[in-house]
Amino acid sequence: MPLCPHTAHTGGGLTYVPPPSPPATGDIDASIRAAIAMNRWLPAPSQVEDITQRLRAYIGEATAALEGDTREEALAVVREARHRLGLGPGDGYTSAITYARGLGLVAKELRDLRRGLK
Repeated sequence: MPLCPHTAHTGGGLTYVPPPSPPATGDIDASIRAAIAMNRWLPAPSQVEDITQRLRAYIGEATAALEGDTREEALAVVREARHRLGLGPGDGYTSAITYARGLGLVAKELRDLRRGLK
């Protein structure tokens, strides 16, 4: 996406570097890493949407699995995850990336918490 989308000027000498290929559908760890790293690379909008959908599905499943846990840490992580899910991606590319990064961070916390329970 050009720096100035209305004029298509790139801002002088900026070149597009293709991001790493999107992670496989079943690999949540790769999705989490890709989402958290979005501050260092700008993925295509379709990649942002794909990663976001995978993270939303994982967070929904993980929060359901942790509902019965009575530890304060687990309750706080589940509450934060549900809050982030409810925020939504907004209506622009930047807000979609911010939303995906937030989901990646909370998915990482959920993953680490679930791995600690096993």
